[in-house]
Amino acid sequence: MQREDTIKLLEFVEASKAKGASDEFLASFLARRGWPQDDIYAALGSYWERVTGVAVPERTAGGESSRDAFLYLLSFATLATWSGSLGSMLFRFIDRWFPDPVARNHVYNLRNAVTWQMASVAVAFPIFLLVMRAILREAQDRPERLQSGVRKWLTYIALLLTAGAMICDLIWFLDYFLTGELTSRFLLKALTVMLICGVIFVYYLSSLRWDRNTNFAHAKSRSLKFGIGAAAVVIASFCVGIGVAGTPSAQRHMEADQRRVQDLRGIAYAVRSWHKRAESDKSFSPLPPSLVALEGNGISFSRVVDPETNASYEYHVKSDTSYELCATFSGAEEPDPGVARQFWNHGKGRTCFVLDASRTPAW
Repeated sequence: MQREDTIKLLEFVEASKAKGASDEFLASFLARRGWPQDDIYAALGSYWERVTGVAVPERTAGGESSRDAFLYLLSFATLATWSGSLGSMLFRFIDRWFPDPVARNHVYNLRNAVTWQMASVAVAFPIFLLVMRAILREAQDRPERLQSGVRKWLTYIALLLTAGAMICDLIWFLDYFLTGELTSRFLLKALTVMLICGVIFVYYLSSLRWDRNTNFAHAKSRSLKFGIGAAAVVIASFCVGIGVAGTPSAQRHMEADQRRVQDLRGIAYAVRSWHKRAESDKSFSPLPPSLVALEGNGISFSRVVDPETNASYEYHVKSDTSYELCATFSGAEEPDPGVARQFWNHGKGRTCFVLDASRTPAW
């Protein structure tokens, strides 16, 4: 407010108070004439300072600022965590459902790729909702908290990062377009980034206009819609992730199957080492007679028993160089559409692999 306007406002307040006007009447009247509330209350404060001879005390807001900083930093940190993890998880789904044989970042094991994102979303998203609920409840009780400078600074930083992500996404899209590499998979990824960042940007941009005069019911309704929409997408993605990764019990069985494959592979390399030694040392038979004999000759390899049942893996000699390894698997290995069939792929139940000790085992 310019000095001349300030003087005119102070003169009007002085004259009105001399005629018996109340503070409530002046505040309402001047607000209707377009005066900002901060200017009105500053003029009234100057009047009462002169009348009482006591300066209007300034309220200490250090504690509130620290609390605001904690709540908003926590909300934006959890927002970045769950939104980033959600986008990464959707990227993995797109890679899986729209395979590209020439892509360099093909996902081989989708289960291992999404479990970290699922855990991040499961932890960060509920915390984000709880923090936002606390912020809105405090704003409802004390609307002046919406004018917190900490809130505005942190919101602008979040908007800057979100806008940067959208700009990078557009540059990424244009680069692929100019090089003629646009695919349905890439278009879906670009759209995913734009939708996630766009919704967050629009919501927080509108929240910057909230102040003590804001219709809180409307602001709360917008926040509720944002929260419900985000929760719906997160829950749907998490359910898809559970379908892909399986329950914790199913994942334990999958881990056990991976360990069985590692054990069989280790045994195969140990048999190969035995056979190479037998070629130079005629006291050795071409193939070990049993896994116990193999284990007792100082050749390092993985364990020879099943990790869950502790039953010994099956080993059968078929010829001078050919042998068979068998194990019982908890489930069938999911085929990868982007990779040629692997030697160690297996079905559910007892599965056997025939190997040749004169050749290096498949990895």
